Amino acid sequence: MEKKATQVRFGLFCSLRDNAHSTNRTFRLASLSRERVVQTARQNLEDLPPLIDYCVRHDIGMFRLGNAIVPFASHIGFDPAWWEELEPLFETARHRIEGSGVRLSIHPGQFIQLGSPRSEVVEASLRELAYAHRVLQLLGDNPQGVITLHVGAAHGDHHATMARFIQTFHANDWLGRFLALENDEFHFCAGQTLEVANACGIGMIFDIFHHSINPSEVCFKTIKASWGVKRPKLHISSQAPGGKRGMHADWIDPEDFESLLRFLGDDARNVDVMIEAKAKEDAIAALQSQKW
Repeated sequence: MEKKATQVRFGLFCSLRDNAHSTNRTFRLASLSRERVVQTARQNLEDLPPLIDYCVRHDIGMFRLGNAIVPFASHIGFDPAWWEELEPLFETARHRIEGSGVRLSIHPGQFIQLGSPRSEVVEASLRELAYAHRVLQLLGDNPQGVITLHVGAAHGDHHATMARFIQTFHANDWLGRFLALENDEFHFCAGQTLEVANACGIGMIFDIFHHSINPSEVCFKTIKASWGVKRPKLHISSQAPGGKRGMHADWIDPEDFESLLRFLGDDARNVDVMIEAKAKEDAIAALQSQKW
């Protein structure tokens, strides 16, 4: 029996496979200066429209911006006055990509810990999230935009960390515009992540690979409800052969994708799935060529 074709929208992250176009160029912190920041951000932003054009031509509905699209923008050594030169670059990029229909997301680094017991860590985390928030606003402020975040390390007590995260979130209500929480493979399973997301009133990003390593009892109906009027976003990757547990493979194993489709059920046509495979656009094309 022929498999029924899905209309799952796929997502590409940061760059093309050969890095001919990339939104994630950076440099060493020791080289931080206005000139290096503006030069590198200009390169990243000039490459964004060709990447979005690629997505449109190849029926890819979502693109993840490189976290270093403006290198070190949340670092204490970054002069806020530099944004005066950066904002026109964003405006040019925005004009070139508006109307594409491609959903933008950004995934700040693992060091962000809104549930940390250390105030300086929370403050640094908020600076990084404020930067990500600014990037999405400058590129169109689309309400479907997503800042992807993990709950973070457990700090020895899952419940206390979850409570601190929720408290920090509610003390900074601007976080709710774009933020969504992804389950991870080490600390917070999908069930715990969904609990925090619901307490914050934000979407939960289901990563099926992380779920296979750090499982819990969840169903897509409850995950979907967390998104409200937003289109749910999910992640998929496969285990790299011979790599350590959790390392991403170049491609998506068809059996892993079939598992995701079973999990989604009739909702497979109403979600965006970020393809976290090292082969990037080639891995997406391989999935698109199949009759699911």
